[in-house]
Parts: sequence; structure tokens; C-alpha cells
Amino acid sequence: MNVLYTISELDTIQEPIVYGMGTFDGLHLGHQSIIKEVVDCAKEHKGVSVIVTFDAHPFTILQPNHIPPRLLQREERYAVFAELGVDYLLELPMSEALLAQSGTEFIHHLCANRNVPKIVVGTNFNFGYKGQGNSALIRELYPSIEVHDQELVRYDWIDAPISSTAIRSSVLRGDIELANQMLGRPYRFTGTVVKGDQRGHTLGFPTLNFHFPDEMAIPADGVYVNQVQIDGKWYGAVGNMGDNPTFTNQYHRYETHLFNFSDDVYGKVATVEFLAFIRGEVKFDSLQALIDQMEDDKAFALEHLQHTEYKRG
Repeated sequence: MNVLYTISELDTIQEPIVYGMGTFDGLHLGHQSIIKEVVDCAKEHKGVSVIVTFDAHPFTILQPNHIPPRLLQREERYAVFAELGVDYLLELPMSEALLAQSGTEFIHHLCANRNVPKIVVGTNFNFGYKGQGNSALIRELYPSIEVHDQELVRYDWIDAPISSTAIRSSVLRGDIELANQMLGRPYRFTGTVVKGDQRGHTLGFPTLNFHFPDEMAIPADGVYVNQVQIDGKWYGAVGNMGDNPTFTNQYHRYETHLFNFSDDVYGKVATVEFLAFIRGEVKFDSLQALIDQMEDDKAFALEHLQHTEYKRG
């Protein structure tokens, strides 16, 4: 997949272009449906698929104090687009100039003097100054282009359209399984392993510690079933989000215990996937009570990992 950052870079493309347009901030099942149509249609026209999106949410300019937390880190977002078969990702930098551009001007930049057989958008997508551009405007300006307003994908569990907002809400309240169903993959983050307080070794549950990425939607405090990739290999795991209230002088972090793993990996990069919520964070009256609960959590995680549809390796 090729990543472009300016519309002028499209000038190098000689084949027919099928566009998909949207924020694609979660790359959830609804976004994936749009992308699949774009990729399939580009193949039918012997052309290329171009996804037009932005490097940041409009609130970074319009309401900086209310920027929604991300559901994907930047490199992970690129990887998902590539896995979906996208030929070109046009990732426009979010700016005041971009937001001030009229819908007409924006579409002319994309379509004028180019072979564009089709554009696919979601029914709720608007563009241009104050969101005044829509699919009707594209049809008016370029009647020869087929424009498909794809209906929003609905999910049976919530009987509502899948949205990044709904997924963020699920993550923030710890409903990871619902979030994963809407994403079509496990919620995950990638980070560097940092040194912890070494207490896990004493308890018999050594952990990898992480500072959870500030820009991401942070799962509710509690214990989760994980899968962790480090040094190219996946491990089942059980992790905890929180500040470990059983002990004093703690800080908020994510720590996860990998099964059948004992390597020293401080400073290495790992990817952590969330598969299920086990329980909320609890302050225990004794170390033995904590150890007993951790054994129960491990048993739960091992059982879940045997049956998850997202099992790695």
C-alpha cells in the first residue's frame, strides 16, 4: 500500500481511481464494508483503490479539549488498511485550511481531469466547510461518477449502527467483547515494556508493564484476557489495568502476565490484545487472597483462550 499526504500526489496515478471517503478512525466493520466495496470495484474497472481520509480528528482544530480517544495507533491503522487490500491511502493533514475548504473545491481537487468511475461513502459522511459537502453535491458536480451511499452496518447485540463512538464507549466501560465484535478484531495497543516494581516475581506472576498510550481509549480498570506478541511470537496472558490498590505508592499502568514466558524484555516493544473482561480491580486483605484470585483469573483466561475466535498461533 502506498501512503499519500497531498492530493497532488494523485497525479502519478494513470489507472482509473475508485475512491472511498471517510474518517475511518476505528476501521470497524462498517468502515471495512466500505473499503471492501472500493477494493472490489477498483479491480472490476482495472483501476486502483484510493481511500481518502485524515491524519487526525477535526476536533484537533475545532475543539482541542474534546478530541475523541483513538481506537488505533498510527502504524496499526496503516497495517489494517494494507490488510484490507487498499492500493493508496490518501491521508490528508488536518488543518484550518482543509476545514475552510468548500465541498465543491475539495471534490474538484479529487476528481477534475481524473478517471473516477465510482466513489463510495457512508450515508452519514459529510465533507468541506462546516460539513456542507455530501454525496448529492458530488452527483451534481460529476454526474458521470457513480456515487454509492452505503448504509451503515448494524450490529445485532446493540440493534444500532456500528460506530467509533459506540466502540469507544464499550472500551471505556470494559465491554471489550462487544468492542471486538464491532471492530471485527481484538482491541489492541503497542508499547514499550517498562520496569515495574518486581512484585510479580515474588507472587509467582511476573508481568510486563506498560504506560498505556495516552491518545488511545483506555479500557476500564480491571482484569482482562490478553494475547501478547513479543519478539515475533504470541502468548496467552492475563492482565490488569489500574493502580494495584492492594499495595501503596502505585501508579496507573497496564501489566500483563504471559503464560509460559520468563524472558527479560525490558525496553522491547510488544503488542497487547484484549479478548475479554474478567473482573474489576479489587483491594485484597492479604497477599494469599490476591494470589488465590490471580490463580482463578489465570484459569479463566486459559479457558477463554481455548475457545476464542481470535486465537493467535
